[in-house]
Amino acid sequence: MEAVVVLVTLACYGLAGFLTWRYQTPLFLFILLSGHIGALGSPLWSYLYNVFYQPDLAVMTTLLDVPLFRMVFIASAWFYTLLPMVVFALYRAHWWFPNYLSVMLTYAVFLFYHLIIETLGLRLNLWYYATNVELPFGFSHALLSAVMAALVSLALLHVLLIVCRFSWSSMLLVLLPTTLVLSLLVHGVLGAPLWMAQLLTAQSWATLIGLVSTLALLLWAGHIVTRGLEQVHQRQTL
Repeated sequence: MEAVVVLVTLACYGLAGFLTWRYQTPLFLFILLSGHIGALGSPLWSYLYNVFYQPDLAVMTTLLDVPLFRMVFIASAWFYTLLPMVVFALYRAHWWFPNYLSVMLTYAVFLFYHLIIETLGLRLNLWYYATNVELPFGFSHALLSAVMAALVSLALLHVLLIVCRFSWSSMLLVLLPTTLVLSLLVHGVLGAPLWMAQLLTAQSWATLIGLVSTLALLLWAGHIVTRGLEQVHQRQTL
């Protein structure tokens, strides 16, 4: 499986190289590098959300006494970043325009993409979610993970529109930590009501409050990012 991940990653770098040549900006390569740095948050999310990977996966390093697997680090180049990179290329080609409806449809595509990855990972037993408390409303941990990941991807698209006119050095300084920072904000801060409820108590009522609070925060953040994309586009077309 790791060989497949490596091939997909090389294909994504090939695409980024072509787009870099096509639009004369290294932004596409920088965002893939940012994805690798974003993998540094993976051990934390494994701990907070009880995500366990195949024990025979090669370990790259250990953070917080939780392993960072080599395959996760490699795949992180495109996990959050591939679709934002493609949509940004469509934006540069004037084939995509951010208004509220188009951004919501784009988020739906991002969500579908992350649901496919979650489904494949679970079916191939690459990872699983171990928790003593089931989420209410039949909400699965995989769906929640996909919702959060799609929001990170949408926020990355917002950042790409903001930095596309920066100098190359400024662009690099901003983009490299962006995936990690956005992942910390979404999984760590917006998801805090849920993971704190599960860490501190196993009561179903606490999990219910935590899930509703987290979903409300994710919806609020999604609205802010959507409006932000609209405003950035409006400023750049003036």
